[in-house]
Amino acid sequence: MEEMGMTNEQYKGMLLDELEDWQEVLEAAIEADNERIIQKARKQINKINEKLKF
Repeated sequence: MEEMGMTNEQYKGMLLDELEDWQEVLEAAIEADNERIIQKARKQINKINEKLKF
């Protein structure tokens, strides 16, 4: 039996969901003025945006 991987559309959908989550984390971190979490969220958002460029 052949194992199926994710399609590009499924992968992009997963990344977009993850991006939305990190954007919410970023907003909350800004409201809380938590610089460490702001930097982490921005780093993750940048990484996801790079993956979405394919």
